[in-house]
Amino acid sequence: MKLTLNWLKEFVEVKDPPQKLAQALTMAGLEVESLTPVRSAEAGGEDWLMEIAVTPNRGDCLGILGLAREVAALTGARLKALFARPRAADSSAARRVKVEIRSPRCCRRYSARVVESVQVGASPSWMRFRLEACGIRSINNVVDVTNYVMLETGQPLHAFDLDRLAAKRIVVRQAKEIKRFVTLDGIERELAAEDLLICDGDVPVALAGIMGGRDSEVRSGSRTVLLESAHFDPVTIRRTVKRLGLHSEASHRFERGVDPEGTLYALDRTVFHLSQVAGVRPVGAVIDRYPRQAKPATISLRRQRATEIVGIEIKPKEIEKILKSLGCRIQRHGQVGLKVIPPSYRGDLSREADVIEEVARLHGYEKIPSTLPQSRLRSGRGDACLRWERGIRSYLVGEGLTEMINLPFASIEMNRRFSGLSNDHGRPVAVLNPLVQESAEMRLSLVPGLVENLKTNLAHRIKGFSGFALSKVFSLGADGNPQERQHLAALLYGQRERRGLRAHEAPFAFLDAKGLVEGILEQIGAAGRGVWTNAGIPSFLHPRQAACLQLDGARLGYLGEIHPDLSEELSLPRFLMFELDFEGLAQYAPREISVRSLPRFPSVERDLAVVVDEAFPAQQIINWVKDLGHSLIEDVEVFDQYRGAPIQEGKKSLAYTISYRAEDRTLTDTEVHALHQDLVSRISELFGAQLRG
Repeated sequence: MKLTLNWLKEFVEVKDPPQKLAQALTMAGLEVESLTPVRSAEAGGEDWLMEIAVTPNRGDCLGILGLAREVAALTGARLKALFARPRAADSSAARRVKVEIRSPRCCRRYSARVVESVQVGASPSWMRFRLEACGIRSINNVVDVTNYVMLETGQPLHAFDLDRLAAKRIVVRQAKEIKRFVTLDGIERELAAEDLLICDGDVPVALAGIMGGRDSEVRSGSRTVLLESAHFDPVTIRRTVKRLGLHSEASHRFERGVDPEGTLYALDRTVFHLSQVAGVRPVGAVIDRYPRQAKPATISLRRQRATEIVGIEIKPKEIEKILKSLGCRIQRHGQVGLKVIPPSYRGDLSREADVIEEVARLHGYEKIPSTLPQSRLRSGRGDACLRWERGIRSYLVGEGLTEMINLPFASIEMNRRFSGLSNDHGRPVAVLNPLVQESAEMRLSLVPGLVENLKTNLAHRIKGFSGFALSKVFSLGADGNPQERQHLAALLYGQRERRGLRAHEAPFAFLDAKGLVEGILEQIGAAGRGVWTNAGIPSFLHPRQAACLQLDGARLGYLGEIHPDLSEELSLPRFLMFELDFEGLAQYAPREISVRSLPRFPSVERDLAVVVDEAFPAQQIINWVKDLGHSLIEDVEVFDQYRGAPIQEGKKSLAYTISYRAEDRTLTDTEVHALHQDLVSRISELFGAQLRG
């Protein structure tokens, strides 16, 4: 918002020097971005040009009148009355033009007035100087006055050449079947059904609140003018402006909200100025359509709550004085509070916190002492899931992976290719207004983001890439509502980075990915509980280089190599990936970490090799042995899998190591041999396994 200091002084008594006034406005939340001395021989005298940054919620300060009210509230200065009601020549205005509002939701109020005997010409030099100083080009005296009053009051206005309105009937309606409209700049605009139009009967003559039409503008030959002063819905205007990319001074104010009670004042100011610079004569009274007159809001203000939020106690009389200076009406509400009715031009005041903020702002932020908040240090339970997240991040970084943080969006195509753990049946959450097509949906999987990270690294000719992401994925639930889930995913490509004692840079292999996942399971205390299976492998993985992770029958993850066809389609080399349902895994993590002393007596290990069917899961024997709960069996793990001669086709050999240990003694060979032979016999009988010598 730009204005000159002398113009502001016409609305309020300003005694402070410009620099002090700028400092006061800035400290009150209306930052003065620049203060420049200006001089115009035509306007006469010296002046100062102020540029003020107005926050989006303070639409009332997009006019000099609103800024004058702020100055009066801050300094206690007196507001000046600049109102001159023009006399009506006759009562024929209602017969000259009709006004109808068909979209009361989008147009809360529409006021209009007819003036005649218009003498269109150049504006006086003082008006041109002020308009151009504020960044508005001078056109002619009629249009300049509407812009001048808009800067004065914050209320946009528009002037129509009444003689060029054939129907003489103003209709405020949504575009609906009207598809195109030519604006003042001569450009034909494509309209949406919800765009708001000002029509002359059925013919559009203005894009409401944004820009007038080419066929009804005021020209040098205009003699009778219809003045418009209205209140339009901010959301409707903002939507049209954004879609068309058509910003104007009027739309800037309507988007932020104007005073619905200020339309008549703006009209009268306009007629007053036109009578001075264009010799107009008003015709009849104002035509005013106000179908949606709102009841003033009443806000309860508790003094104790004000003290809690501000941090200091402000005296009740001071609170009342501040609120009255803002134009609020005050009603006492018992001994503890007030009823506050804000003025119509302060639409940003709608709740108790807003009123308290105004009290603190005008009392002076600099008067509020800086103190540290009082808090009691205490040890409480931390978030268990957050603790495990930190642990997993530390583990993966220690294994040489780098954490990637990506935006939670994906293209429709990438969501179709990588459906995550939804097994190709995920229902994505669509973004209502995506900035680009690559962000049209919320991601079903973390892999698309990692794929983009890989592409970036390949463009820099890296030899190896290992990255992980621990974040949320999104999908639609059975009830159609969006739901989110914490996932963990990693992507491995090329050669492993040389770290520590690792002397060679071997390429990543399937077992590297599997080892990372099993390490994750061990970190969260779920080691040995997972079962690897080839059931439900996603279609984007290589069918012979992939596996799914199940815990207690629930599918909680997958790992494998990308499918060759998809790799070729994406123009990417082979890489490995895994993705885990981290929330699901965290349910198996212990809530408390238990410790035990190191064993005093040595363990004894025995190996076992069996021949089983190709589809037999190795984890099945491990789970069975652990479920026995035998006090002398400490651990069991598979250390080898073999296919080929002399193993017959369709079979495989699995080799296990079983550890035996007693807590109170050293086991004898006889004890271990007897226990191991019994275990071998039961495995052979129960699982139909053939023992290997």
